[in-house]
Amino acid sequence: MHDFRGATVEDLDLPPAFVITPDTPLDHALELSFERSYSYLPVVSAKTRALLGYLSAEQLQKAARTGKVPKTAGKTTTGVADDGDTEMIDLRLATVRSFMHRFPKEEKFEKITPDTPLEELERFFDGEHDFAVVTDEDRKFVLGVAAPEDLAKFVERRPSVGLRE
Repeated sequence: MHDFRGATVEDLDLPPAFVITPDTPLDHALELSFERSYSYLPVVSAKTRALLGYLSAEQLQKAARTGKVPKTAGKTTTGVADDGDTEMIDLRLATVRSFMHRFPKEEKFEKITPDTPLEELERFFDGEHDFAVVTDEDRKFVLGVAAPEDLAKFVERRPSVGLRE
């Protein structure tokens, strides 16, 4: 564990989140992910802006290689067909809704805001999370997406950050 000397998520200088809705065409989401070099695209409700789930760049890259996606991709854990008998649809006809990873409604999520200390974010990542969605205090708006790499870059830029004993 590092001693971040009072630094918070805001100090990571994350780019603003780019969110998509379930009705976003999948090929458009793919373009956005590549253009902006985003590893994760949060998916929000078009009506309420509530966080529903996400798409990963890895998922989108697999789809781009073939130009087709499994019709039931959103129901698998990897976004890839489980067997050769799965019906495939053209990437240009698919929407995010059928391909996104959905957050379970009953699951309680840890709130990560710009004011969250980096020590807490580091513990969050140590808990086997690949990324964190940064929201406002009321969880009404998605502000950014943080990944373990963002913490590593912060440590590189700040030689005064040390390891705790």
